[in-house]
Amino acid sequence: MAYPGQTDEDFAEMQKLSNEYEPEITGPFVSERQPSSNIATEYASADPVYQAKTSALPQKYSHYRMVRGDGKCGWRAIGFGYFEALIHFGDSNKFLEEETRLRSMSNVLNAAGFATYTYEDFADEAFELLRKLGTAMHSGNASEVLQETFNDDMLQNYVITYLRILTAAWMKAHQPEYAPWLLGQTIDHYCDVSVMPTNSEIENVSLSALKDVLLSPSGIALEILYLDRTEGREVNMHRFDPVSFHGGFTIGTIRLLYRPGHYDILYKMEDLPPPPPPPEQATIPTYLQFGSSTHNEHVFDIAGMDFMTQIPGMSCINPHQAWMSPSYGNGASDFFATTAPAQQCAQPIAAPAPTPTPAPQPQQIQPQSMYAVPATPTYYVAPPNELSQELAIRTVSHAPLANASLQQHVAGPFRPSQYQLDVRACAHMPFQTTIFKNSHYNTAHFMNEHFQPEEWRPDDEYVTITSSSKPTTRHKNCV
Repeated sequence: MAYPGQTDEDFAEMQKLSNEYEPEITGPFVSERQPSSNIATEYASADPVYQAKTSALPQKYSHYRMVRGDGKCGWRAIGFGYFEALIHFGDSNKFLEEETRLRSMSNVLNAAGFATYTYEDFADEAFELLRKLGTAMHSGNASEVLQETFNDDMLQNYVITYLRILTAAWMKAHQPEYAPWLLGQTIDHYCDVSVMPTNSEIENVSLSALKDVLLSPSGIALEILYLDRTEGREVNMHRFDPVSFHGGFTIGTIRLLYRPGHYDILYKMEDLPPPPPPPEQATIPTYLQFGSSTHNEHVFDIAGMDFMTQIPGMSCINPHQAWMSPSYGNGASDFFATTAPAQQCAQPIAAPAPTPTPAPQPQQIQPQSMYAVPATPTYYVAPPNELSQELAIRTVSHAPLANASLQQHVAGPFRPSQYQLDVRACAHMPFQTTIFKNSHYNTAHFMNEHFQPEEWRPDDEYVTITSSSKPTTRHKNCV
């Protein structure tokens, strides 16, 4: 059907523009990890072969990253996977080792015809990323730094360009290994057409060269899973191990899902970083309350008489009452039930009103009041509604006595006597046995470490009797 005013040349031009049209690609350069079941959902209405293979994919591969399909997805996926494998290895020294190795590749680049000034800016950006990731390993945010770098248009283009230069230089330095795979092309022509252009996609030959120069010397394996229409219910996988490096030891594996013209990154559960440890449960402080004593010894009110309470049976408190003090009576059971911030649990016994007497007489104390102890007021503090992180300790202190008269009243029945024992009368032992006298425990014995010889005193040996008529001296044994 022809439209008026349009020639065949116009239609040919429109057809050419339609064939060359490419929709604008949006989205991140490298996305966050997503469940691989999303791929099966994407192919739910596609060919049955794709449906079967994508349905089996989540059974082995749990997550994947979408890489922007702008012609550089293969280069970007391998570059991102390289740095991510170093992060998952967990050794920050590995980043310094890789920087040293890549810096030593400058002689290969120069031998391939690349001047230093043509690649040093791109190389410095890759080295800077290695240093930043090595530093971020200590703070635990290396994955975030890598994600941010590869989603920066300029930074990720610098890193990808450096990978292109490395690949081209390696292929030129090892032409016998790659020339047989290039039908009708030279290595130099292939690098100029398929490797170095900015928007050129990675091909099998250039992918193999990039694996040889970047991944294998680092001990990183590469797996490529091809999602195509070949027979089978699972994707076809090709694995490249670093056999000739590190004795085949691998520090990680990069897994790529290839769909015609596009690469994404796949992950197994073992590739994912371990989940962070669960947060520590907040410890609830224990609310404690201590009493000052089990009972109140009123004898302490008398100066110098506190030693009397250390003698068994000399306490003025009933032993049963001491163990069943009012301080630990009903108030203890009401400790957690009370809601008031502080309440007085007991009231002191009021002092009796003094009665004037004509003459001072000793106070008569009834025998039944021997164990009567007035209840000392005790204050209990209710636990706070919101406990702080520190241990809350409340000390229950006895309230001081109201006045001096009450203190006299509760002082107890003990009164110091006016008669005191003269301790000087017992300064010397009144007698000494023969056994002790001959023992080395005697200070007068020569084997005692505090040996002190006895002194003879005539006054101790003789008694002088004086009479009005004549003094007489007589030995003590004769008295």
